[in-house]
Amino acid sequence: MVRKPAKMYRNISKKAYTRRKYMGGVPGSKIVQFEMGNLSQEFPTEVDLIVEEACQIRHSALEAARITTNRRLMKEVGRSNFHFKVRVFPHHVLRENKQATGAGADRVSEGMRLSFGKAVGTAARVSAGQKILTVYSTPNYLEKIKDALHHAGYKLPTPVHLKVSEIKVSGRIIAAPKLVGEKVVAAPVVVEEVAAEPAKGGKDAAKGAAPAKGGKDAAPAKADDKKGAAHAKGGKK
Repeated sequence: MVRKPAKMYRNISKKAYTRRKYMGGVPGSKIVQFEMGNLSQEFPTEVDLIVEEACQIRHSALEAARITTNRRLMKEVGRSNFHFKVRVFPHHVLRENKQATGAGADRVSEGMRLSFGKAVGTAARVSAGQKILTVYSTPNYLEKIKDALHHAGYKLPTPVHLKVSEIKVSGRIIAAPKLVGEKVVAAPVVVEEVAAEPAKGGKDAAKGAAPAKGGKDAAPAKADDKKGAAHAKGGKK
């Protein structure tokens, strides 16, 4: 990656340069993973790192912010109690017209004005108000998560702020992590069971309602009533 200062690549100018199949070769990205921690559990609290200005963030800066946040979360929160996610990818390819260096290169060190240049690295183009890093966890670790993301903001070339929000997880009961001996163990996710409602209509309901209205069971009852009535009339006579 180029060793020039980041302020040369921070501002967004011209169109994005992303068509890699037309490029001779692009240096690889330093970001090795984008999701860390406990990926199988759902957490009720979300903390986002949001940029305040539109800019370009080099892949080396994103990796530095990721390492800082992940190390602090692993040490103070524990791997099983958070889900950390990097939400941007360095698609934009940075170009530079490399200058001659060394002794005797004073006359050609300036180079051509507005030259196209060669690929020297990648960067992510972000807009104001965009989420860069996100951590999902439980409310009891909120202050430690905010401190980790606060330190990650120092690695980025733009002012940032944090946003805390609650996630409504439907049909689930999420308990707080518990301490077993000296290790912090994540509490299991318990799924609520909803009892099935009885059918209002259908074949079973029709079968159950049929004998009440009439049928084999109801017919003898009517015949007995007629015989009783006839005997009653004959007795009177």
